[in-house]
Amino acid sequence: MSGPAWRPQVQKLHIYEGIFKLNRAFHATLMCLEQLEDLGFFRSEYLNACKIELEHTRASANDELVETLREYEQEEGGRFYRMQKEWDDQFTDSDDVFFAAKKRKEEIKKQVRNLQRGLDRVKPRKAVTRFIREKKVSRK
Repeated sequence: MSGPAWRPQVQKLHIYEGIFKLNRAFHATLMCLEQLEDLGFFRSEYLNACKIELEHTRASANDELVETLREYEQEEGGRFYRMQKEWDDQFTDSDDVFFAAKKRKEEIKKQVRNLQRGLDRVKPRKAVTRFIREKKVSRK
């Protein structure tokens, strides 16, 4: 049984590179604005406003791009999970379910024994027991 074949995702690489290049270009533009500000020729308030607007634009662009990528990567994760499960299922013995159930049953029995031992260690104090007996006697 052969499942869907894995294929290199060249487009995915280009997408991430594109986002990197976009952010690098934003950074370069911000550095140019810094250099212009250092010259002292232009009004710093104006250049600062440009930097703020540029950073806002970058944040908005990244927000949209990353959200789209997140959705895409979730779909890809699901697709590859299904491919891996299909591959693994080829080598799974149908009786493995029964072995897993037997193992789990033994684990539960062990947990119950441990809980029972814990309960056996917790014995009511004599004073509490005496108080309970006295209450029963007084009710009669």
